Amino acid sequence: MATRWNVPNRGCGVYTHSYPGLRTGYPNLVTMMKTTRERRLYPLVQRWVKRHFRCFRAEVNRGLIYGRIDVIGVRDVGGELSGDVETIAVEVKKGTAPFGTASGQTLGYNVYVNRVYLADERDKSFSPDELQIASHLGIGLIQVRAGQCKEVLSSPFYNPIPKLNLALLEKLRLGKCQLCDCFFETSEVRRGRRYSKVTTENIKKAENEEKGVRFFLHDIDWRKRKTKYYSERRFICPDCVYSFFSKLPQKA
Repeated sequence: MATRWNVPNRGCGVYTHSYPGLRTGYPNLVTMMKTTRERRLYPLVQRWVKRHFRCFRAEVNRGLIYGRIDVIGVRDVGGELSGDVETIAVEVKKGTAPFGTASGQTLGYNVYVNRVYLADERDKSFSPDELQIASHLGIGLIQVRAGQCKEVLSSPFYNPIPKLNLALLEKLRLGKCQLCDCFFETSEVRRGRRYSKVTTENIKKAENEEKGVRFFLHDIDWRKRKTKYYSERRFICPDCVYSFFSKLPQKA
C-alpha cells in the first residue's frame, strides 16, 4: 500500500501520515533537531570553560528538578586563607533562538550559581542592542565561532540561593566541609558510587581509608520533617579528618 503525506492547512504545523494513528509533530521535531545541534557544542564549551576560567570541575547537562544547565564549571577563588569556590553556568545556543528568550533563560540560572553566561554560535558578533540587553539583564556573553569560544561580555557576581547552590554542587559530587569550609569530592565519577569517598559517621574508618565523613543531624531533621528518614546531612573533608581527629588522644 502506497503511503501519502497530507500537507497541513496553514498554521496547523502537524504532518499526518496516511497510516491510521501515526502522526509526527513537526514543531517537536524541529525542537529536537535544534537541541541535538546545541548538544554537539557542549564538549567544546565545556573544555573552554575549564581552561578559560581555570575550573577544577566542568560538566554538562547538570541541574536540579527546577532546570538543567548545559555547561557548569566550579573554580577555587578563596586564595590561601579560604575554601571559597565560584560556580559558573553556561546556556548554549545554536544562534537561532530569540536573543531575549535565551537571555532570560540564562539569567534564571543565578538562583543556582555565581556567574551566568549565554554561549551563542554565530559568525557575526553580538549587535549593540544585544550587548545592551545582556548588560541590562546582567549576563555574560560567549561567542562560539569556527570551533572557538570568545568571552565578549563578563558576567557579574551573584549570590545564589544557598540550598540550591549546595544541592547543585552535591550533584557535581562535591561536599562542603563543616570545619574548614572547603569543597571536596564525595564520590567517584562512576554511577552507583555515590558517596564512595566518604564514610557514614565513622571517623576511624575514614582515617584508615583516607576518606571524608558524612554525618546526619537527627534532631534538626525531626524538627523539619517529623520523620525517621534522615536527610539532613553534613560533611567533613579528609584533610580535617587527618589534621584534627587523628591527632586526638586515643581512649585507653
